[in-house]
Amino acid sequence: MKRINLSLIIVFALLIGLSGCMDKDNTDDTAKVKENEVAIENYLKTDSLGSKAIRDSSGLYYIIRKANPNGQLAKRGDAATIKYTGYLLDGTKVVSSTVDSKTTFTFPVEGYLFWGGIERGIFLMKTGEKATFFLPFYLASGNSDKVNIPAYSPIRLEVEFIQTRSEVQQIDEFIAKKGYTNVERTSDNLLIIRTNKVTGDTIKAGMAVSVKYVGRLLDDTKFDEGTSSFTTSSAGTIPGFDRALRKLRRTEKAIIVFPSSLGYGKSGRDKILPYAPLQFEIEVLPN
Repeated sequence: MKRINLSLIIVFALLIGLSGCMDKDNTDDTAKVKENEVAIENYLKTDSLGSKAIRDSSGLYYIIRKANPNGQLAKRGDAATIKYTGYLLDGTKVVSSTVDSKTTFTFPVEGYLFWGGIERGIFLMKTGEKATFFLPFYLASGNSDKVNIPAYSPIRLEVEFIQTRSEVQQIDEFIAKKGYTNVERTSDNLLIIRTNKVTGDTIKAGMAVSVKYVGRLLDDTKFDEGTSSFTTSSAGTIPGFDRALRKLRRTEKAIIVFPSSLGYGKSGRDKILPYAPLQFEIEVLPN
């Protein structure tokens, strides 16, 4: 919860650095912050529950429309799933989670890839709850015109918090969905599913190996494929991949799955989002 208590100045700095929404050279920003605040407070006077609105230290206002005291709280690194629809204060619909036949939106909590208001707001709800968030421009689309959102627009965001899943839960759901058996799991949740039988010594640290591989997210989106040669226990590959190899034998095939702590962590890489568990289909080549 500590990020909910950050000052407005830090919020500005965060959004400038990570989302690119803000223009540091724009001298109108400070005045527009106040304009947004007044506009939101005026709108709340027209809302039947407006008197119950709470103002977060960032300038975000929110109203819990449907409470669920027994719901779960989101934690850093979770995959949080929400439904949302966003409007200008005049009622014009401008954003929605309903895109490409999907009705929900899942994002890595504290991955800092999306609107700051969504990143912050998820900590103000529990699963099963519905809320309205009123986002000043710097927690929404920023200070430049977008396709259907004018610069400096405050946004009313209607949000339903569907679920939040830890990386371990995501991995377990993936294994169950695939129907994998004979799963070997280490204490830090590196999973190995061997797909052929090979005898002999396992690959040791410091050995040169060649590996054919396909890397995918847990939704089966492919992000990499190829053949690579390297020395185990040295720089050049992510920990989960290297450690799995040292449990295999030459000519052995396997599916390996591991959390982001053994992959690309909180930063992600290219198509790989922050806090993303990964799966690889690998074959250790003969030499």
